[in-house]
Amino acid sequence: MAAAAHARRAEAAPRRQEQPERVQARPAARRAASQARRRRVTRLFVIFVICLTVLAVGRVALSFAVVQKTLQTAAVVREERALSAENARLVEKLARMSSTVSIRRIAETQLGLIDADHVQYLRVAKGARLAKVAQRP
Repeated sequence: MAAAAHARRAEAAPRRQEQPERVQARPAARRAASQARRRRVTRLFVIFVICLTVLAVGRVALSFAVVQKTLQTAAVVREERALSAENARLVEKLARMSSTVSIRRIAETQLGLIDADHVQYLRVAKGARLAKVAQRP
């Protein structure tokens, strides 16, 4: 049995004369595998650089948008302050114009109104008709 097992091993084992052809093929296969690996690494590097560039451009665009919104917010705040100041001036003017002294001065100067010289009171008798009251001098 040992002889049969040894014979099977001898048949299954490749001959040494066939291996020199495989050895010559290995450097070419190794070169091809190495080149494929380099291409893959180069491709990954290019993809990484592109992704990094896109992220950088996005970051710059985001910063620009934040600056624009800050400027717009500042403009709105300035406008709000100006409107608040104008509103305060109008409230003050309304307070001045609604005083009785101011109303009297405007009535006399702009509208030409004068004080009454004499006052006449009319008395209506009970049960008097409206027509009689209207005919009185």
